[in-house]
Amino acid sequence: MKISSKDPWLAVNFSMFFPGIGQFYAGKPIKGVVFCAYQTGLLAIAFWSIFFPDGNTVTGLIELCIATVFYSINILDAHLCVYRQQDDPTLEKIPRQQKNPWFAVCISRVLPGLGQLYIDKAVSGILFLTATLFLLKLDDFFASLLVIPPLLKAISTYHAYITFPHQKTPFYRSLIAVMAGAIFLWGLFWSHVPQWLNQRMFLIPSESMVPTLQKGDRIFVQPFYGDLPQRGDIVVFRPTSAIEVLDDEAARDDNLYYVKRLIGKPGETLRIDNGIVYINEQPLQESYIAAPPNYQWGPETIPANSYFVMGDNRNDSFDSHIWGFLPREYLFGKAYKIYWPPQRVRSLLK
Repeated sequence: MKISSKDPWLAVNFSMFFPGIGQFYAGKPIKGVVFCAYQTGLLAIAFWSIFFPDGNTVTGLIELCIATVFYSINILDAHLCVYRQQDDPTLEKIPRQQKNPWFAVCISRVLPGLGQLYIDKAVSGILFLTATLFLLKLDDFFASLLVIPPLLKAISTYHAYITFPHQKTPFYRSLIAVMAGAIFLWGLFWSHVPQWLNQRMFLIPSESMVPTLQKGDRIFVQPFYGDLPQRGDIVVFRPTSAIEVLDDEAARDDNLYYVKRLIGKPGETLRIDNGIVYINEQPLQESYIAAPPNYQWGPETIPANSYFVMGDNRNDSFDSHIWGFLPREYLFGKAYKIYWPPQRVRSLLK
């Protein structure tokens, strides 16, 4: 049997980046392709199911769970692919007696400082652990600190390898430097994902959009990037000064947003009479409202760069017929999907 010079824990570190890489390193290219392709497919289906209008959020979450399990299997398989190539009966699957620098790197990626503690660098290990736990709390309040945890993890993994008492060839010095850079970039990406999601996920707090949106529905919103909203869009917007005068909560809460349907566009003349909305004297066909409005409004011409928005629950909605027109700069985005609860998941673009 040919003895492999490859390290099973280096294979694990490769596969921690993405399934299949460790298998390629182990000399198992077919396995590597299978793991990489299968994980890519799982993540693609999960992403489509969760974030696209016609996808089912529950299906996406199931796919994510499967992908997580598959990711763990991939790491175990990468380790075993190299481990089984060894012809050393004293070799430990988890190196306790014969300590391994790549195992130190691996556990440092899980939690900075563990690698240093593993190689008996107690002071640096405690420092890395303390800094990590402190920053995990602090970056909840200061978004600018999001760059620090992935940087700390990258430094910790590099430090764990470099301070390990073993011979370091130029190739492996370069490799750990590249890995530390990749760990930083990958961590930086994932540290911004929650912030990205929070900007696009909204909870419906009232019944002003019944029957389209129920209180407690959770929706995804696509921000407007230069594109103009269209009539019928369900829009999310910040409160105007006129809203803040009438709503104390809007004046107090900088993170408060409203959700209404866009009815009138700039330059149009709008009036509400006998339960019907007229746009330029043409009646608007509305199949989505709870009941016709029981009030009169207008006629008025909507100013340039402003809109007229209304709740689908016309007679129980704090909207433009009360506080006036909505300037374009207060618009945030368009709601395109109810993603939760499961029985309510559907597209809002139909």
